[in-house]
Amino acid sequence: MDPGNLHTELHNLLVPEAGIYFRQDPECDILSQHIKLPAFSLWINDIFSKKDIFIRPFTPVPIHTLHFMFEDSLQMQFRHEPGYILEEKECNLFHLLPGLHKIPMMNSKKILSLHINIDPFAIQWLIKQFPVLQFLEATQTGNISNPVNIYPYHINATCELLIKQILMCHYTGVRAKKFLYRCCLDLLLNIARQQAATNQRMLFSTIIYGAAYQQLFKYLESHPHKQHSIFELSYIFEIPAEQLAYGFQQMFSITVEDFVLMIKMLFVYNRIQSKAFSYALIAEAAGYRNVYEMIQLVESYYGIKL
Repeated sequence: MDPGNLHTELHNLLVPEAGIYFRQDPECDILSQHIKLPAFSLWINDIFSKKDIFIRPFTPVPIHTLHFMFEDSLQMQFRHEPGYILEEKECNLFHLLPGLHKIPMMNSKKILSLHINIDPFAIQWLIKQFPVLQFLEATQTGNISNPVNIYPYHINATCELLIKQILMCHYTGVRAKKFLYRCCLDLLLNIARQQAATNQRMLFSTIIYGAAYQQLFKYLESHPHKQHSIFELSYIFEIPAEQLAYGFQQMFSITVEDFVLMIKMLFVYNRIQSKAFSYALIAEAAGYRNVYEMIQLVESYYGIKL
């Protein structure tokens, strides 16, 4: 669809690299965006119902789909059970068999969701690179469509950060695909860590220092050029050093070190693509010793050649 035919108020919702489907009639308004990536198929759906309707997504092959819900809630219907509720601010991983699926949507309901379909032929390749994704292989078999997770996953602050990067991505072509692929991969890895921690209880100390962890997260996010040890962060945010690393991972499903790397890579990639700064200036601003070190990390992280 030509984006120029959309109402101007919808333009700020568009991701330039995405293919667009728009429907507006007496039953519903639907804006659906789709981007095909290596190993993933990314979908962003914005739907407003004007009557009681059924959404009927079609699955051509058996897939895993990672579903993030942002506005309101929906109840998926499976043949073998009453249903499964997709709640706001929660994520679920489904193993879906080929066919039409049935999701009722009540009158005057507005939803915004993002889901990532995982190419079944890419699962072994992904597991080889990231063994934490092994749980995908164990849930590939079965003759029913069902959720992989027993309890919903959380759209934690790390997920929110990555999804914001996806929704605000203004790149096109290879620049967009490399960037969006990495964001989808990091979302999948975050959910995989949540899955691995399913049987771990949240430490009381993690709850007690919850506000401090949130402040720490925001600090690291807004200071990509800073480099701190765990002991320095412990002193600044008054979190016991022996608890900080584990508590941070419990809260955000990523280690402090991996989060700092992610923030630096987002900062560097976006500055490089803006073409407004020299590589030397970006490397200095991001706290790297030299341009060569920075370029090596960015090329490895995003799978690009600068």
